[in-house]
Order: sequence, then C-alpha cells, then structure tokens
Amino acid sequence: MDNLLVTLLGGVFTIVAIFILLYNVSNMSGKMVAVVMAFAVTATYVPISIFLWPGADVFAIHIALYLVSVYVLGIVTSQRDVRRKTGKEGFGFHWAPAAIVTFFVILLIMDSFFIMFATKGMNKNIAEMLLPEPLSGGKVSSHFPGTVSHDYHQKQEQYNDYLKRFEAQKLRDWSIRKGWLGEAVVNQPAIFRVEIKNKENKTIKNASIKGTFLRPADSKLDTTFTMQEIEPGVYQQSITLSKPGNWDLVLKIYKDKEHHEIRAKTVIKEK
Repeated sequence: MDNLLVTLLGGVFTIVAIFILLYNVSNMSGKMVAVVMAFAVTATYVPISIFLWPGADVFAIHIALYLVSVYVLGIVTSQRDVRRKTGKEGFGFHWAPAAIVTFFVILLIMDSFFIMFATKGMNKNIAEMLLPEPLSGGKVSSHFPGTVSHDYHQKQEQYNDYLKRFEAQKLRDWSIRKGWLGEAVVNQPAIFRVEIKNKENKTIKNASIKGTFLRPADSKLDTTFTMQEIEPGVYQQSITLSKPGNWDLVLKIYKDKEHHEIRAKTVIKEK
C-alpha cells in the first residue's frame, strides 16, 4: 500500500483477469459475474485494509476504483450477452453509461495523483518548474508533511493510559507560568522560561523538562529542547526558531514518578 499507483493498477489488472476468466469458463452471465466479483473484491480488500490501514482517503480511492472496474466489466459483458441473444456479434456500449464511467475513471485517477502528491510530493524538477518560488526562500516542496505530536487513538491501551494521566494531572493542579523573556524573533536566540508551583504554592524543584516547538506547516522544522533549572522551580533555555509565524508547543514535565504535560501556542516575529 506504500505505492499508490502500483496497488491501484495492480488491483485493477487482477480484477480484469479474474473477471474475464470467470466469464469465459463459467455459465454465469456478465451481470452475475460482476455481482460475484463485487462481493469478492470487498471481502478481500476491506480486511486487508483493516490490518494494514492506509488512511481513509487511500482506502476510499482503492475500493472505489476496484468496484468501478467491476461495474464497467459488468456493463460490457451484459451488453455482449444481450447481443448474443439477439444474434448480433461484438460488444454494444451505449454512450450514456460510457460517459458516466469515463467521468468517474478520470475523477479517480486525478484523486489518486492528488493523494500521491500530498504524501510523497512531485518530482523535484517538475515541482520547481510548476510551483511558485517560496516567499521566505528555501527549497520548493510539493508535499504536505503535517504535524502529529501524539496519536493516542491508534491503540486503545495508549489512549486509556493518556486518560489516566490527564485525570491525575487535573488533580495535581500545578501552576505553570511560561513564556519568552523579551520578544521572540525569527533566527535569533530567545530565552524561554518556565516557573512551576504545586497547588500549595510551593516550587517544584529538580524536575526534568523537555519540550518541542511544532511547526504546523512543516514538521521538519520541529525544534526539541531540554530546560535547565536556574533557581528552585525556575527553568529556562535559549531557543532559536527558523520561521516566523505561529508555532505549537508541547511541554513535558517529569518529577519523580509524576508526568505533567501542557500545550500552548506562540508567535515568532519577523526581523
């Protein structure tokens, strides 16, 4: 499922080969073969996708193209069956279903290319020729890397563990002050400081703090850092972020067996 075009074209060719084989060696009509193939394709591809989940968009494009292929073959062979009964030779294919099938085939092919470009990007030379030059400089990129900090929903056990930590964090009720000392400007080091107190207003000393600034538009720019305690309950680090605009922050605080996590947003200014 890694190569979209291979799985799409390979699946279609396999469906065509099996359909033709069944149609020629069995006594079933074209419509009946199409029904059997539709059930067979669904019963085969759906379980495979569940175990090797490729994403909803990839799943949809595969199952749609596979079933459209079966539908087209069913129409063509059923028309042939009709012509055989009337003593005519060859295939008959009315322009109306032909136009509908052609429209959906073109639509599915275009969607396949869009998905492939979004996940893997265009060829470097084609991207540089077709895409505009980035306003902030740098290399042209045609893919969408996205930003994923956590993915708890993938496994139920991880998700339950997250909920337990979240409830424990609410009961802990730590007071956390965070922010930049001065303005945070692109490509210039800035001091990021965190102050931690418990619900009794006592400082949290000797904690381990790790954080990541996440760039929503490009995960390759994500910046991970570790903070140093400069005085009891006060931690800071010098951080340089490479692009102006909005950044997300994930901050993880470890104290003995306790794990506290917060999320926030910040804005980095232009020079």
